[in-house]
Amino acid sequence: MKITTAVQLYSCFFSFQNLLIYVIKFYVMIESIEEVKVFGIKLINSGDFFELLIRLLLSTFVVYWISNRVYLKNNQNFQFYFGYNTIAIVTFLMCFLLSSVKLELGFALGLFALFTIIRFRTRTIPIKEMTYLFVVIGVAVINALANKKVSYIELLFANFAIVFVVNYFEKISPRIKTEKKETVSIILQKFDLFSSLKPAEMTRHLEQLISKPITHFKIKKINQLDNSAELTIFTQPSSLTHK
Repeated sequence: MKITTAVQLYSCFFSFQNLLIYVIKFYVMIESIEEVKVFGIKLINSGDFFELLIRLLLSTFVVYWISNRVYLKNNQNFQFYFGYNTIAIVTFLMCFLLSSVKLELGFALGLFALFTIIRFRTRTIPIKEMTYLFVVIGVAVINALANKKVSYIELLFANFAIVFVVNYFEKISPRIKTEKKETVSIILQKFDLFSSLKPAEMTRHLEQLISKPITHFKIKKINQLDNSAELTIFTQPSSLTHK
């Protein structure tokens, strides 16, 4: 048993040593071609490249975790999964590569406003899905535009806080029971007679019309030409009515 453990440890150490060697070789190769220029532009800038790589990996991992381990796990909706991940990556690259323009916060908010205006133009996105869209865009913007004053520990903490908060509220949201209300829309004739009734008499009259107990009602539209009105009546849920 001890021999097997020793072999496994040696194998892991050997694999890590090989990986380290490859990383060093890759870094040396990058350094060797750093002075090469194409049309006056550097072929590669090692410092900026590795910063882009680290931040992109962090952003992609966080967005993947939110979209896969939080959103999909709790909602089972694959319709927005592709959009969340691709929009986050493209937003990150746009912000990171254009960060030298110094647009920063205004540019970031402008991006979200753009996506909000577009709203994919095909259908209305539910509020929850729009919130997730804002979260993944926010993660990409934070990781791309965080300046040199923000350490990687602070950046990691910010990403962890976002994941924790999203996961926490996703977990507790099913436990928060909202009051369900059923609505009935009717066209009421002889509205002038109805409006002259007392509130209690109005309620009784509407209950007789729809044969259900009601909680309240709202007048949506009044047509004075034919003395009618369109009402939305809020009734008690069926489960409560039968009890």
